[in-house]
Amino acid sequence: MRSSSKPLLSLLLVVLLLGCGAEDRKQAYLERGMELLAAGDPTRARLEFKNVLKIDPKDAMAWFQLGETEAARQEWPAAYGAYSKAIELDGTLVQARLKRGQLLFDANQTEDALKDAEAVLQRTSDDPEALALRGAIRARQDDLAGATADAKAALARDPDHRNGLLLLAEIERARQNPTESIRLLQQAVTAHPDDVRLRLSLASLYQDQSDTAAAREQLERILTIEPGELIHVARLAAFLDQTGDKAAAESVLRQGVADKPDELQPKLLLVEWTGRERGAEAAIELLETYVESRPDDQELRFALADVQRASGRTDAAEAVYRDIIERDQLGPDGLKARNRLAALNLSAQRTDAAEALLAEVLTKDMRNHEALVLRAAIALDRNDTARAVADLRDALQSDPNDTRALIMLAKAHERRDEPALAQDALDRAIAAAPNDPIAYLELAQLKADSGDLPGATTILERLMEKAPDNALAQSALARIQLGQQDWTAMEKTAKRILESNPEHPLGYYLNGLLLQREGRDAEAVTQFETALEKRADAVEPLLALARAHMTLGQSDRAEARVRQLLDNEPVNAAGLNLLGEIQLASGRFDEAREQFRQLIALYPTVPGAYARLADLQLRAGDRDGAVVTLRTGLDSTERNPFLLFRLGMLLQETGQEDEAISVYEEVLKTNPQAEAVINNLAMLLVNHRRDDPEALARARELTQDFAGSDQWVLLDTLGWVQFRSGDADAALATIERASAMVDPMPAEMLYHLGLIKAGLGRTDEARQALARALESGETFPGIEEARETFERL
Repeated sequence: MRSSSKPLLSLLLVVLLLGCGAEDRKQAYLERGMELLAAGDPTRARLEFKNVLKIDPKDAMAWFQLGETEAARQEWPAAYGAYSKAIELDGTLVQARLKRGQLLFDANQTEDALKDAEAVLQRTSDDPEALALRGAIRARQDDLAGATADAKAALARDPDHRNGLLLLAEIERARQNPTESIRLLQQAVTAHPDDVRLRLSLASLYQDQSDTAAAREQLERILTIEPGELIHVARLAAFLDQTGDKAAAESVLRQGVADKPDELQPKLLLVEWTGRERGAEAAIELLETYVESRPDDQELRFALADVQRASGRTDAAEAVYRDIIERDQLGPDGLKARNRLAALNLSAQRTDAAEALLAEVLTKDMRNHEALVLRAAIALDRNDTARAVADLRDALQSDPNDTRALIMLAKAHERRDEPALAQDALDRAIAAAPNDPIAYLELAQLKADSGDLPGATTILERLMEKAPDNALAQSALARIQLGQQDWTAMEKTAKRILESNPEHPLGYYLNGLLLQREGRDAEAVTQFETALEKRADAVEPLLALARAHMTLGQSDRAEARVRQLLDNEPVNAAGLNLLGEIQLASGRFDEAREQFRQLIALYPTVPGAYARLADLQLRAGDRDGAVVTLRTGLDSTERNPFLLFRLGMLLQETGQEDEAISVYEEVLKTNPQAEAVINNLAMLLVNHRRDDPEALARARELTQDFAGSDQWVLLDTLGWVQFRSGDADAALATIERASAMVDPMPAEMLYHLGLIKAGLGRTDEARQALARALESGETFPGIEEARETFERL
């Protein structure tokens, strides 16, 4: 009998559901979702609100509540989208605008956030949330008066308004009024006792005032509000460490472990603290006790191996990985342990053992990300770029944002002479990790190697916006600025480095160069010596110091220091190069030539030595020898773009324009954005093939992107190309833009300006410009045409 009731029961349920209207079901889902959200279950609440939207996709309240669940899950883009949809459906939904405005404010999109705040205030001019939001925006825009007015207006409506009190407290803190700031935060905490952010702000203020007892009380109270929360545990332990109460710090960390006995991170936090306070052995012993108490917890075993490896106990780490492999065989942890063990073998140069482990992993899981990346590293080490590229592309299918794999892929493409693909990989790495400096530095180096120094500068400046104190970026930027002799930019860089990294030698070195340029060599010596005090083996300050001593007639002192270096390291490349530089600076050209020849014999792939030797040969009038040296360097350095560029310049200077054009075109095949090369090539084309329509078309193509440049040299070239192409009006506008950037105007630009104005019939102005060019005493391409035109005018 009991079984016969089941069909009847099912039928009744169907009837009930059919009788329940869509509106009723929608309301039931909405109410259930709000109950779950209030109970702290945003994941299940999200499903209920999605059920509402399946029935009615235009329900604004459901979209708003969906945004609330996404915010609770810290899925900020999804929350923003849901709030925006709610506003689109119902522009009067105040809470949606306020929540979206806060998200925009947190993302530093202040103008858009202000629009949402103002939209609410247009409807309700004294809405405290909107006032507090607008006040926070004004404070960020340094309008403290406006921010204060908004905060006080919010508090006039609600004296205990959380954001109003917090905003006003932050304003008072900025005004160096800590007593009032503390009073306001105490009022806020009293009104909102479980608000963690308020208590954190109050604790920070107490710390500023050296009231450690009050700060500790707040941090401890936070832990009672959210017990076991790891970030609060770590914060309180760090505070207790700083105040010298080590026992209390350890107690807090141990309580964190007790509160969440099944979680790994609290244990690791205690292990890290133990290692720092009592040494690696104590940390390892602690981890071993955890492993013994939970023998099936493989995460603990991996953590133990990581600590052993970091402390140099690689044999012990290897044993742990083998134990995991024994326990899990070809399971996920077994494969992970094989990868870790392979990495250990690679670092110990046991490549065959590493390859065998990786083969086991990839036989089981041919798409295993870590194994593919490690195998690519082996391939790169063997210069097997085809294998490296294939493995890295496969690895990036499973994790397209792995910056390590992207940077390796860029290196592989660079070795294959595929700079565009290398740049694409580095661009993707930067997009994946915009605050990680490595990809920026690699991309800047790639551009610099290709001769695109402005492009390298742009990349480094982007990095320094993210990390202004990054010493590597500062050094690289300074080198480029020095190479371009951009003294104004270099002065700013020197000041920034001295402020952010006073112990770094670079700031003093740059300061010395700037003083040296002004002829203040004695003061420059002091700066260079300070740089060497900061780092005794810094080659650039040593070279600069040698040059300063040479100017002051003290060459013996400079050479003695370099020879001391070479006594200890006879084949030190930097030392050999430096000695050649000193010999060159002291006029001992024969010795310098032999020095650079020795450097080339020892280090045949170093392009700088060929360039220096070629310079010395040119100085001696041996242009043919300089050309041979550069050609030899190109053969030894796989057609180094810098040497190609130098060869092109030399061919251009010696009247071999056609070959110079070919060399510049070769550089651009692999370095299409190298502006210095583009500039020289375009000028050659319009000066020496100006009657060739194809050459003029090529020059126009090359210089089309110069219109947006802020470099007068490039604008001058663009203007000259425009003139030779028959567009004198555009040429004049471009040259005048260029002339406004440089004072005094170079003779070649005056010549260009003179011919352009002559072409426009402005004879007096043309004659004046040409006269200035010819009277300058400078030699420039087109000087004969300048004389002829001047005489004709």
